Amino acid sequence: MRLVASENDELSAFADWSTSYRSGALTLPAFFVAPPGDGPFPAVVFHHGSGGLLGAARSGAEALLDMGYAVLLAVRRGHNGAPGLFWETRVTAPWGSPEMGPQLVDALEDECDDAVAALAWVKQQPMVDAARVAMIGSSYGGVMVMLAARRRAAFRAGVSFAGPSITWPDAPALQDVLLDAMRTTEVPLFLVQAADDVHLAPTYALGGELARCGKVHEVRIYGAIGENPGDGHGAFNKAVELWRGDVERFLSRWTS
Repeated sequence: MRLVASENDELSAFADWSTSYRSGALTLPAFFVAPPGDGPFPAVVFHHGSGGLLGAARSGAEALLDMGYAVLLAVRRGHNGAPGLFWETRVTAPWGSPEMGPQLVDALEDECDDAVAALAWVKQQPMVDAARVAMIGSSYGGVMVMLAARRRAAFRAGVSFAGPSITWPDAPALQDVLLDAMRTTEVPLFLVQAADDVHLAPTYALGGELARCGKVHEVRIYGAIGENPGDGHGAFNKAVELWRGDVERFLSRWTS
């Protein structure tokens, strides 16, 4: 399937990179671009947040491309009109209730199947060096990076932007799974937030667990990037020049 986006669709920003990948029985849209030349290049798989892939992510993707990485932006099930159940339809319990957290975890674990499938797809591309692939995610996309690390998926490094800063206080079950991911991971992780994100608690808690367990990691909380509370969410899209140098250095260390 090659997705043709309408002019009003968020995905129209990536129409020139359009492709698709398989995750189980699902064929899902994706967008892939590689630097000029024959490669093979190191690669980054980018995972979007809870509302799907936004056109604003193109600036961050282009920054990664300029660093010399092939970039795959993978749309997960139910997002941006893709086949499969959207995560929110599977969370039927009241938000914040004891029943809600496990439902959310189940939905995100199924989306992680897509994240792992996207990783496998990019490794099969002739212009990609399969031994030098990293994962980056924003918000629930950052959760994908951590869940994939918990599964010991074969990627070299992971960067989580603001994952999962909005949901963190409402879903103790998700907290437990992600804290376990920090204890389980053997992948170097870089946790990134802006100071005016919705909640900074996940970076402190998850970064603290990585430190307690002696895991290779970095944590960075940048200054505020907006004027109102919550403006810092989505720093991957909104503040490329803020994080670019640190992410380039981190990725270079682990994918060179």
